[in-house]
Amino acid sequence: MRDADLSLPEIRTFNAIVQAGNFTRAAQQLGVSQPAVTAQIRKLEARFCGPLLERVSHGARLTELGQRLYRITAQFHELDRHVRALIAPENEGRFDEIRIATASPLVFMPLIARFVQAYPEVALRLHTATTHECHQVLTERDVDIGLFPMHWDDKRLSRLAYREHHLIAIVPQLHPLAQRGSLSLHDLNGEPLIFSRHYSYTQQLLETLAQQAGVTLKSSILIDSRTDICEAVSYGLGIGFALRGDIPPQGHYVIVPIREAAETVTEHVVWLKRRAELPEVRCFVELAMHEYNSGQPQDAAAPSTPLNVPDGMSD
Repeated sequence: MRDADLSLPEIRTFNAIVQAGNFTRAAQQLGVSQPAVTAQIRKLEARFCGPLLERVSHGARLTELGQRLYRITAQFHELDRHVRALIAPENEGRFDEIRIATASPLVFMPLIARFVQAYPEVALRLHTATTHECHQVLTERDVDIGLFPMHWDDKRLSRLAYREHHLIAIVPQLHPLAQRGSLSLHDLNGEPLIFSRHYSYTQQLLETLAQQAGVTLKSSILIDSRTDICEAVSYGLGIGFALRGDIPPQGHYVIVPIREAAETVTEHVVWLKRRAELPEVRCFVELAMHEYNSGQPQDAAAPSTPLNVPDGMSD
């Protein structure tokens, strides 16, 4: 880095491009012209020994150096908002957008829908990913709220338990195991199985349970999407696995409990402690907590079990 005396307009412009995805939308967000945005980025990149942004056909994406810088400058975006709120107190508590990452869209869609109904003027940016990916984008401040089963401790984060469910088997309707009230992992020896990505929480849980039970499960079919797994099961390609609330309750398949999967998996609303006072974070968490206090029933299409107490809050 050639000159450490960065200016606030350069940082604001860099953050806006990362968040908007291209120079045009960043200029609109900042209320300036696109050439002004380009000029600020050129000044910023001239201070470093390499490019921060890579221009692509549909916008811009961060280089490795840009990613390292954004991990630092993302914090300025929140400080900037707090300062502006002090300057203009009438705008405090207002927010135009909320960014959410979820590993369990079916489980959390009723809550997301109620948030949209409560704040119709707020733009929703919903990102679906694995549990690991949700945790990563949340800690890197790319999203405001994470909705996923956080089964480990992270002192940077607070969490609110939202729903709990179990690992189940998705069995073709005409398969003999579809007639059972439950099955054991030992029953799956020799059966054609469908696995999801190795680093997905569901797959890791299945492999852990199989190891504990002394069962070796093998599959020649690997599918990323839960929807596609259900479709593959419907066509008789094999037996799949999912958390109960992550798949539609109706389809050309049968949901069969797994006896080894007796322990529940808890889905959480997760946020960074340092961002707890941001209005979008505070409003979403308050709505989630209101769900418990009011005892409002979950959407009938979502089969996971609501928790009666907001368990899992960490300070």
